Amino acid sequence: MKTWLVRCLLGGLVLSTPALAQDDDDPYAYPDEEPARSSEEEEDSYERRRKNVDETDDFRRVSEQEGEDGDFKALSGLDDPNLGVAVEFITGALLVDGTRGNFADTRMGLGVRATWEYGRILDSEPLREALWADLRWTYGSLSEGTRFITGDTRLHYFTIAPAYELKLGKSDFGFFAQAGGGIAYQATSLTVGEDVTKVNGIKPLLQYGVGFRGRPRLTSSGNLRLAFRLEALAFRRGYMNDFFLGGSLGTAF
Repeated sequence: MKTWLVRCLLGGLVLSTPALAQDDDDPYAYPDEEPARSSEEEEDSYERRRKNVDETDDFRRVSEQEGEDGDFKALSGLDDPNLGVAVEFITGALLVDGTRGNFADTRMGLGVRATWEYGRILDSEPLREALWADLRWTYGSLSEGTRFITGDTRLHYFTIAPAYELKLGKSDFGFFAQAGGGIAYQATSLTVGEDVTKVNGIKPLLQYGVGFRGRPRLTSSGNLRLAFRLEALAFRRGYMNDFFLGGSLGTAF
């Protein structure tokens, strides 16, 4: 009996030795060599690490440093290589301030304008297409009188007016407010019987108004765009207030 107990104790000690050798606090024993990863597994692991890195810090650090080639250059114009120039033909209703007690004499107004988006020369992405200016010519005519006395008037409005556009998100459309100045040239021919008297004059002009502007792209790969505008403008020449309600259509590059 004693011999049997001694053998059981010795056997228990032998079996408990490997269990005591691995404690809960000991580190996990890794194999000496890991299996080689495939190229696909390495690419997936790199993509997961790259997504967790904030790359904007790298661009910000480069923009604040000076390299061998000079200061950091903004590349905002590469994705939109347009010149920011447009030419449009204008048509609409010209409401000339009435001289006979009425509110206005409505005539057809015609004209042409050239637009330059000067915000593109500024180093500011929000102002690239928000700031632009017009060089504009608008024409209207009046004719009134009797068979014996007739007055024919030709009105020419020459203006330069900058504008600020509030774009609708990332689209090519937006609302704008505009204010500028120029000159108003008025040529009048007064006919009395068979005698004709011509009177010409120039007055300073103030232009201001609001409108809606669009520049949708015509082709998916080119820079050609359709330029159009709907607007309500006022022309103040001296003590007279003329209004224009209409729009324009043209092309932008």
